[in-house]
Amino acid sequence: MSLINYQGGFNLTGAALKVARYYNLHNVAIINAKQNNPYDGSIPAANTKNPEIGTSSLGNPVYSNLVLNAIDPYVDFLGKTITPSANDIVLETVLITIEQPIRIVKTEIQGRDGSVKEYIGKDDAKITINGMITGTNGGYPSATVANLKAWLDAPVSKGVTAWWLNDLGISQIVVENYNLPQMEGGISYQMFSINAISDVPIELKELMTNV
Repeated sequence: MSLINYQGGFNLTGAALKVARYYNLHNVAIINAKQNNPYDGSIPAANTKNPEIGTSSLGNPVYSNLVLNAIDPYVDFLGKTITPSANDIVLETVLITIEQPIRIVKTEIQGRDGSVKEYIGKDDAKITINGMITGTNGGYPSATVANLKAWLDAPVSKGVTAWWLNDLGISQIVVENYNLPQMEGGISYQMFSINAISDVPIELKELMTNV
């Protein structure tokens, strides 16, 4: 996401501004989390400055991007080996929203006001990724869009790398649905919207026994 510092905060500029306007996103705020460090539950320093991680194709500084990690080949239900994406997909113009549902088991007791809360815990986080893939002037980014669609269609849990997500404890997602609208009056870019939920990989340990 391309940003510039503005009056102590961040102001969207360039392609990121177009994404915010298209998806009608207001009051977009960027959490000043600790760069490239896993979230440990503590509150980051208020005046920590995030360094640029690179420059976009439009020449704007990039402070936060999203990397869709390459997926290992898998065998589909027809026995065919599918290779969704041999390389990582780097998205520079994205805006991410996280919604964290809390699970609460409530039990009503006759003669007592309110309810007894028996269990309180976090459910899967809901993640919305809105963004744009840009191509050359007058040229549709067909290859990148095809790679993105193959990545989204893969029926597996997928790894993502973004310091903003990783700081909040999210590094694996499962895609629920996505949207690739055709753009009126625009050919050299493709908007997209992805709805996903967080996932936690399960590690299986093999116990060796002497036989």
